[in-house]
Amino acid sequence: MRYKSCYWIESGINFDIDAYKVCCLYSAKGGGNTIIKNNYKGEPVDWDNVFAFKEMMKNMHKSGQVYPKCEECIYLEERDWNEDHTKISMINLDYWTKCNSRCSYCHTMQDKDRYNSFKNYNFLPILKDMIKRDILRPDGHVSFGGGEVTLLREFDKLLHIFMDFGFPLTRIHSSCIKYSKAIEKGLKNGCVDLIVSVDSGSKEMHKKIKQVNSHDKVWSNLRRYADHQKFPYAVKSKYIVIPGENDIRQEIDLWLEKSKQNGINFVFHEIESKWFYARRENVPDEIIDLFKYAKAKAESLGLRYELYERAEHMMEYYHEKRLDHNAGV
Repeated sequence: MRYKSCYWIESGINFDIDAYKVCCLYSAKGGGNTIIKNNYKGEPVDWDNVFAFKEMMKNMHKSGQVYPKCEECIYLEERDWNEDHTKISMINLDYWTKCNSRCSYCHTMQDKDRYNSFKNYNFLPILKDMIKRDILRPDGHVSFGGGEVTLLREFDKLLHIFMDFGFPLTRIHSSCIKYSKAIEKGLKNGCVDLIVSVDSGSKEMHKKIKQVNSHDKVWSNLRRYADHQKFPYAVKSKYIVIPGENDIRQEIDLWLEKSKQNGINFVFHEIESKWFYARRENVPDEIIDLFKYAKAKAESLGLRYELYERAEHMMEYYHEKRLDHNAGV
């Protein structure tokens, strides 16, 4: 049946620190991040409830409405959806907060020591249960977010299970301060997609934002990972623009040039969350121009350039605003 939906509504799930949700996306005007079960501590998942919740959302969309949390999400797509009601093909893992970086924009910086001491639940029993119940589709994708993935005790075991299960892609977000042989193996096998948010070009800006002295180690590890990637776009560097701090063209230039020099062919560009949410519909032209500049610069260096979630919404809103203005709305 043809209706407006997305892959997360259809067959995705996000395991957060204290809840499991439909998705991990916050940037839609409706707020996204739809909770299925709150106050979750790792107990067995009620899969009947998960699929019933998804069915409720899909039925709302089939009727021509949009689930309120999904309002104006750019990932909604009107098409004929394959209505498989009992499978999960997209997983986001966000259930730990411990990290070896102290990024100034991170929500955990309000009490970093407390977040680093949080005891997270284990996902391994949940994953084994999903496989036993035949809930996972073998063509699925998984993403590791959370704190620093290489500090997660069960990370290596989880990654190897996903690789052995046959998942074609596991996306991993890492600070790249600690090198992982498991990630290296996944890159060699062509089933790992690594994203490292460096957020700077210079050593001084890196230290200012990360609040740890890790610039040289991060770029050295990025080079090592890039040397092992089976496919040329598997290792990606990312730059989160923090207006008032690193919204500087010279920093953008250095970031892109260092990416190129270290064998990275794919770059992501993002905007800081709190700043964006406060100015979603009133983004200054100079920020838009900075992103346009970065895209042109990246392409001149032969790099593949893409926007990350918030930036993608930002540029889409800006484009629609310009169209409305030109149409006299």
